[in-house]
Amino acid sequence: MWLFVIILLLGLAVAGVGFWVARRREQKVALLRERLVTVTQCARQTGDNIAHDLRTPLTRLRADVEAALRHDDGAAHRATLERTLGEVEGMQNIINALLTLGQAEAGGIRVKKKPVDLAALLEEMLELYLPSAEERQLELQGRIAPQMVIEADRQLLARIISNLLDNALKYVPAGGLIMLTAAVEGSEVEIVVEDSGPGIPPEMREKIFERFSRLDPSRTIAGGAGLGLSLVRAFARLLQGDARVGQSSLGGAAFSVTLPTSAADVSTPFP
Repeated sequence: MWLFVIILLLGLAVAGVGFWVARRREQKVALLRERLVTVTQCARQTGDNIAHDLRTPLTRLRADVEAALRHDDGAAHRATLERTLGEVEGMQNIINALLTLGQAEAGGIRVKKKPVDLAALLEEMLELYLPSAEERQLELQGRIAPQMVIEADRQLLARIISNLLDNALKYVPAGGLIMLTAAVEGSEVEIVVEDSGPGIPPEMREKIFERFSRLDPSRTIAGGAGLGLSLVRAFARLLQGDARVGQSSLGGAAFSVTLPTSAADVSTPFP
């Protein structure tokens, strides 16, 4: 009798384990299928966006070349070549940004960990961008805590800040204010670029970090490929940090990058 009960319990246990294993396998397969669908949709959307972004400059290039071929005017030909060069550089920038973004998201960029004087770097960036801000009739200010030294990749940090400042310079109307702040909180440093511009609706605050994402044209005053903020988040994650956006007390957007004061030696892929 006891032997029968033991055998029955063992059978139930084996059946239970088998059911659990099968269930886990089904969940993994479903998760992989979902990820495959997401990746496929993302690839298709990226391809569509690339085609859209390159179609306009290619159309302008063709129109310029056709017009130049119809006229025998040296000055007009030179102007056409200058415009063509500008269009080609713009397309190259899109392709290079996509390649860099792909490498960053796959963990293919090696992070060179060295002590970085973050305060000095941010002051340099302010000095570098001040003439551009004045040219656009914008006020650029900084509130940077002194003696901030973190372990990170200086080049990646500079690219993060330059993309955020470029973004603010493009979208903040003349007469506006851009503020760069940075401070250390415990084991992390927070860098914020905020402005008095039109701001970003809550429903768009995650979407703008996607590739080729743009706000409604009526809310912006400049174009762009829509890759700069994707690179900001990718580079921040390579440094084991992250980037997000919220509402600024100045009335516009506040882009915040949070980084650990000590970064890893090498980059790792992020989900």
